[in-house]
Amino acid sequence: MARGHVPPEGPSRHDLDKIIPDRPAFFFAIDGHSIWVNTKALEVAKVTKDTPDPIPRFSYYVRDEKGYPTGYVLEVNAVLSLVNEVEPISPAAMGKLMEEWLPKASSAGITAIFDAGVPPIGNDQGAILSLYTELETRGQLPFRVVGSYLVKSPPIDDVVQQLQNIRKRVSSELVQVAVVKIIGDGTQEGYTAWLVEPYSDKPDFSGASPFSEEQWTKLVGMTDAAGFDLHIHACGDGTARAGLDALEKAIAANPPRDRRHTIAHLVYVTDQDLPRFAKLGVNSQFSANWFSADPDTTEILKDRYGERQKKLYRAQSILKSGGRISFGTDWPAAGYFSTYKPLDSIQIAVTRQLIGKATNPVLGPEEERLTLTQAVHANTMGAAHQIRMEDKIGSLEVGKMADLVVLERNIFEGSVHDIASTRIDLTLMNGKPTHGTV
Repeated sequence: MARGHVPPEGPSRHDLDKIIPDRPAFFFAIDGHSIWVNTKALEVAKVTKDTPDPIPRFSYYVRDEKGYPTGYVLEVNAVLSLVNEVEPISPAAMGKLMEEWLPKASSAGITAIFDAGVPPIGNDQGAILSLYTELETRGQLPFRVVGSYLVKSPPIDDVVQQLQNIRKRVSSELVQVAVVKIIGDGTQEGYTAWLVEPYSDKPDFSGASPFSEEQWTKLVGMTDAAGFDLHIHACGDGTARAGLDALEKAIAANPPRDRRHTIAHLVYVTDQDLPRFAKLGVNSQFSANWFSADPDTTEILKDRYGERQKKLYRAQSILKSGGRISFGTDWPAAGYFSTYKPLDSIQIAVTRQLIGKATNPVLGPEEERLTLTQAVHANTMGAAHQIRMEDKIGSLEVGKMADLVVLERNIFEGSVHDIASTRIDLTLMNGKPTHGTV
């Protein structure tokens, strides 16, 4: 969004009431971490001045000076609670949306996905994950899926058991549920990312996490001890540090094994913590399509971070320190524009510019641009390694699955600014065309 469209305190229900006064309405922010609702929606959801916030200072209802909800709701606990009261999420609705997207995914060259946490139907996350296996049973699933069990807040004691239950119920040839996803914080835009140092435009506040230090240690430790991988949402450097600290304790306490833990997004990481990814063997997953000098990054994140904004998204530094990186789009969530297309991410990682004109502003530091080889690797073998499939997919080798794409041209020749517009002529998964014809 451009500066001035929505103030830092968020949008007001009164403005939305002027447009939609007679029925409940809500609009998701593009990052998926907040919603704007009208007065009718608050009434239907029974959210009032006396309604407690699900997680104070993290997932909550923004209030005016008299304590009344303004219509701006932050983070998944409060957001899903309200949405499910107004228009409950159903497997049928989600299934319809998914089926409409499948051909688009194949035309973008997608042959495998990591589902980093789905909105539960009530308390049942398996209800939506089962949509993948239902599609597979009908012969309509065009990609492999590694799913995760989402942990958005305490309690945490039954997390491993819940993952095991869903894994037994959902797993199939193409679908595996093998990861615990921790929502460790929110976003900088809504002041819900957890920072080491305070926000530049809110100097008395550093954000928060849904988990205490003790809960971080317990959750990460018991998941690691059970042999499962962790995927930690960490936009803020405070959350990245908390995740690294908890993983370091788990690695020291639990027996050696082939770990594939990941910390994702990593909008900003301190100089002190950057080398710890390599030291601990923790994968860094970046949403490379966020790496551009778009208005969200150059205006809003500059307000939030101040001078720290000059050191965002340092994937090249992770590689130089000996760490691993992988790419994921975080689609449909985004900071400025939403894309699920791998070629978009690859181009932006190489240019650190918005797609469009070669003269678009470059997001500094320019030395954090990736080479095309590095960007392609992050989206192929890097991603395959993260989801434990590097022996099956991610490269063209004898003995691997026939998951591949055929492009209209060689993207290593010509302008890097033409990568995203390159046509995908053929997508194969398991040797069968899911887009185009052989």
